[in-house]
Amino acid sequence: MKRNNNIFSRENLVYLIIWIMVFAMPIFLSTGGDNFDWIRVQHETIRIFPFFIVFLLNNFILFRFFKNKQYINYSIFILITVVVFSFIASFNVEIFRILDIPRPLNPKPLLVPHHQENQLVEFFNRFFYNVIFSILVLGFNNAFKILTIWFDDKRNFEQLQKEKLQTELEVLKNQISPHFLMNTLNNIHALIDYDKEIAKESVVKLSKLMRVLLYDSDNENYSIKSEIQFLNDYIGLMKIRVNDNVDIRFNYPINIGEVKIPPLLFVSFVENAFKHGIRAMGDSYVYIEMKMSDDNIFFSVSNSKSEKNPEEVNEKIGLENSRRRFDAIFKNNYSCEILETNDNFTVKISIPKIWK
Repeated sequence: MKRNNNIFSRENLVYLIIWIMVFAMPIFLSTGGDNFDWIRVQHETIRIFPFFIVFLLNNFILFRFFKNKQYINYSIFILITVVVFSFIASFNVEIFRILDIPRPLNPKPLLVPHHQENQLVEFFNRFFYNVIFSILVLGFNNAFKILTIWFDDKRNFEQLQKEKLQTELEVLKNQISPHFLMNTLNNIHALIDYDKEIAKESVVKLSKLMRVLLYDSDNENYSIKSEIQFLNDYIGLMKIRVNDNVDIRFNYPINIGEVKIPPLLFVSFVENAFKHGIRAMGDSYVYIEMKMSDDNIFFSVSNSKSEKNPEEVNEKIGLENSRRRFDAIFKNNYSCEILETNDNFTVKISIPKIWK
């Protein structure tokens, strides 16, 4: 992202307001008493003007050398600018005379006509103070520009990080959904030879799940209630293909409210439990539980362990993608604990209710 270099940017509007106040200062200081001292306003304006030119040169022309890290060139040009305009500003009395501007009443003599040494000392005093004032103007200008650039870079960096995070989340969701679809289609394929009617029913349930995947995966109003409904539909689809030796339980609070969560947050953990927790022979189980506190949502999946299939190299891709998605969304503000024994696999997750 590029910085706004428009002359009407907020930075330059701040400078405009400041210089209006500076040039208006002599007017306010000359309004005391019965008469307005217009001559004094003219004198002070002419004294200020060289420093205004120094500011303009630095702000719109010379600072680009500093920004591009051409520090030597910048130093040379700034030195020339300060010396030249400080020298010009030191001849303000002559400028008043050239412009035929009367001197203020009872002024302090700046040039002493009959004493050359005093005149020279006064000139160098004025030159010295003009240099100091020029440096102060440049210091304020540079400090404000550097601060503005820092804030702009910080804001742009945060925006780029946000866009990068959003892109990463989209990639992860696009990986999770095909993996989920592939497993479900494999299940339906296995049912076709076993019971065509059940296979048809499974296709209808799958279409409901796919509707959520297609239309709700980017829904900012997706709630924990929608997640529970999706998991119930998925579990119903899984129950069709398992035998009576599989104990499936899903416990969740009845009154859950409308807590917003990222869409399809827990499905890969449940999918993983069914994928690896159902034994071909003997009893097996999948226990799913969701609880809520005032600040957190707790989710756990516990399943028995089936025999490992060495041909399934990418069995846990959905689980790994889900963990990466949690890292991207919640940073360090969540917990995911995996407990594994010889015959049990458990995942315990805690996420905050307020996560944005």
